Amino acid sequence: MKNEDKAKLFDVPEISEMLGDNFDDEALINFFEEEKIKGQKIEGKWYASKDEFDDLEEILWNELINFVDLHTIDISNVELKGRILDIGGGGEGIIGQLKGERVVAIDLHESELLEAAPGEYLKIVMDAKELKFLNESFETSTAFFTLMYAPLLDHKKIFQEIYRVLKNGGELVMWDLTIPKRDIRSKNYYGVNLEVTIGDKIISTGYAVSWKKEQDLKYYSNLGKIIGFKILEQDVINETFYIRFQKNK
Repeated sequence: MKNEDKAKLFDVPEISEMLGDNFDDEALINFFEEEKIKGQKIEGKWYASKDEFDDLEEILWNELINFVDLHTIDISNVELKGRILDIGGGGEGIIGQLKGERVVAIDLHESELLEAAPGEYLKIVMDAKELKFLNESFETSTAFFTLMYAPLLDHKKIFQEIYRVLKNGGELVMWDLTIPKRDIRSKNYYGVNLEVTIGDKIISTGYAVSWKKEQDLKYYSNLGKIIGFKILEQDVINETFYIRFQKNK
């Protein structure tokens, strides 16, 4: 961050982090170069004030993201036992809002946790590839549209760490987005808008990721089996899917 004429200016990586790392640096730089975002180029780097990129997320989402149709998910009565480790629990803090003080929400980005919905759940900055918990610490782990953001090369390690910290018989419950192969003419990002029901509350949100990978229910089912999980439930609902894994007793 720079201070120019008493105005705080943020560089591209800082802006990306403030937007939850939904958009990569290259996309942001292109928007500066095309003058879709007002900014200043200082020593070869682009900077902008908070006011100048306040509307940036909406611009990017409309122009760069291929959104599937609106999905509705009701998790009001989903069964989650005991102490819950929520992977990527920043942002809306869906699982934290659902289960309150039983949830330990971790996220790689402090900004995501600071912006998360208030509640009685514990928020910790932590990398899911290197969980700082002892073996068999949790009865349940959740991942609500989280693993779509993790590089494919990290998925196996994340699953191994979740398996390690789950108690015998513990469960991993995950929801995520089917991402098909990208056509070269397609947009740069792929995403879904959601309406999530928790009791009498409806949370409107959306998730989008750089379209550089493919994933589906079969991919995660196979990965879970390799790690040692067995599948208790699985379902595909249009472009989203749900899996409940269990650590072998």
